[in-house]
Amino acid sequence: MVDTGGRPKEASDGAIGPCLSLCHATCPLPSGGPLHETWSASTGWGSALRSVGFMLDRLPLPPLPMLQGERVVLREPRESDVDDRLGHPIDPGEEDGYGSSWRREWDGRRYHTREHLARQQPPEPGTYTWMVEYDGHCIGSARLQVDVDQHCATYAVGLFVAALRGRGLGREVTRLVLAWAFDVLGAHRVQLEVLASNSRAINCYLACGFRWEGARREAELYPDGWKDFIMMGILRSEHATQAKFVRRTDSAHSQPPP
Repeated sequence: MVDTGGRPKEASDGAIGPCLSLCHATCPLPSGGPLHETWSASTGWGSALRSVGFMLDRLPLPPLPMLQGERVVLREPRESDVDDRLGHPIDPGEEDGYGSSWRREWDGRRYHTREHLARQQPPEPGTYTWMVEYDGHCIGSARLQVDVDQHCATYAVGLFVAALRGRGLGREVTRLVLAWAFDVLGAHRVQLEVLASNSRAINCYLACGFRWEGARREAELYPDGWKDFIMMGILRSEHATQAKFVRRTDSAHSQPPP
């Protein structure tokens, strides 16, 4: 998991209200195609800016929901989560997936301290953090940072119980969060960054419908050198197609053999 944190962008002066007309004139191109232009006091009729003609409302920010899967539950934090985390040692390989900054504070201890884990900051507006519960215990967390103006969100997930990795739990968590982000919240896009060497996480995201979109080369410094990060994203239309495919596959697997 890589925690990038979505940063909402400031709305422009014109982005007030749910629907403002941005197209003031339609001028023919030399080739005969239509071209929408926008006018501003500083530039006048300007440089051929294409527009959809309206601005969307900001996304609503409902309370943190509980998401129920077949094997996992995504819920709000509890005091018992600290004890669950203290029962498992720090895994540097897993922690590195969140970024390299944690190593500047790490003194080599094998376990987190209770004080460190119990220290909670008030969530920022648009930040949704779920604890991942499996078999009655917290095994990790998932986070969605929502940009309400751009209708997108940045996703991150991590499981701290090493013995449970590779069982498809990360895919189940990711699919639960994506279904809520697109079908309930109404997001247009969900994005993430992942350490390029983290093939297990990349395969998980690909299986959930994310697509490769690029890379940040040598983006962060680790003890063994600079590391690349892969940028991935999924659109609402792609998620709808992916969800239909998963449902058909699950239905086929559930049919008894002839």
